[in-house]
Amino acid sequence: MSSQIDIVAIITPKPGKADRIVELLSEVSQYVKANEPGTLKYQITRGKDEIIMIETYKDKAALGAHGSSKTFKAFQKKMQDEDLVGAPMQLKMLKDAGGFTSRL
Repeated sequence: MSSQIDIVAIITPKPGKADRIVELLSEVSQYVKANEPGTLKYQITRGKDEIIMIETYKDKAALGAHGSSKTFKAFQKKMQDEDLVGAPMQLKMLKDAGGFTSRL
């Protein structure tokens, strides 16, 4: 059984704030790619009125390392200080139920 953790985080920006949130998430993403080998996927996507993060962690330790990093904590502080979010973030922990992710 895999210990991999898949997460979807849904962020609802205040009007006019989506680009700033994406900018901040892009900075976090660069840090994650360079410093968090246990973060297997950190994808920023945009919906109509929301920003959706699709994240995959190798295990609980990798998720914990991400959540406790200075870079992620600084991101959270900027989100609050700049009043960017219009609703509480939704965090969904996912379990694989079938299908496939790649033909490679």
